[in-house]
Amino acid sequence: MRYLKDHGYTVLPLSEAVDRLADGSLPRDPVTITIDDGFHSVHAIAREVLHRYAFPSTLYLTSYYFEKSTPIFQLAVDYMCWKSPKRRVDLSRLGVTALAEASAFDLTPENRAAASAQIFAHGTTQLDEAGRVALSQRLGEALDVDYAKIRKGRQFSLISPEEARELEAGGMAIELHTHRHQFPECPIAAATELRDNRAAIEPLLGRPLDHFCYPSGRWHHTHRPVLEDAAIKSATTCQAGLARKGANLLALPRILDDNRVSQIEFEAEVSGFTDLLRRFRGKTRAPWVSPPSYVEWVGVAPEMLMIA
Repeated sequence: MRYLKDHGYTVLPLSEAVDRLADGSLPRDPVTITIDDGFHSVHAIAREVLHRYAFPSTLYLTSYYFEKSTPIFQLAVDYMCWKSPKRRVDLSRLGVTALAEASAFDLTPENRAAASAQIFAHGTTQLDEAGRVALSQRLGEALDVDYAKIRKGRQFSLISPEEARELEAGGMAIELHTHRHQFPECPIAAATELRDNRAAIEPLLGRPLDHFCYPSGRWHHTHRPVLEDAAIKSATTCQAGLARKGANLLALPRILDDNRVSQIEFEAEVSGFTDLLRRFRGKTRAPWVSPPSYVEWVGVAPEMLMIA
């Protein structure tokens, strides 16, 4: 954020950026900041940083765990299986069918991953949320990892409704990211995800939501009519590149920034240098090519960088 401020980038709200991208009125060096999912750290950490620089931003909020106020089951299970200090444990009493014989289970790296996958599969197919919380508690006891501390610390929890209102009041617009962090290719199932997401968030904010982010950036050509029917104005992918006038607003590229991206890599992306390299390599594809291939958008100015 300091780099963007010091180097004169113009940070625009998403809604304004999309409108100005479409009509060709973008200012010099435009950037839009987006954040996915809605983890508690957005309120605890990112809010203050963005406020310090007076940067608007958009949070794409998935709503199932937003409503439940419990740790995301898969992340909590993965963490506890990784974190356990034990070398051998008894997992036979968890109530997980696949681990019913695991009374002397060696916690090798491979077994930790396998146990996590089996516990997650059981929890998502056999239990409701209360059952998953109870299973997580039993798992923590078996692995000698404090699940209550995980729940209290909220590192795997989403923001609360009150925190969502505070973020909006501070300049972070909240938009759609599905209810269960999944967007099936089946049009009916995809439409249900959007409807449930809206139903969970719109009454809280008191305004319509019309911008969307594909969960994990996964998208398919069958999604387009679903989004159009739902009057979605823009949808962002996780595909690298700069957006330009004429871009498909329902398949916008972004630059993903996390702790694996070095400062020099970040600077190369925001300056357009990396996108220029993509252009020289000729990596352009049709706007509705499905994953796993990345669609890399290149073109002439005016261009807009969207940072996730």
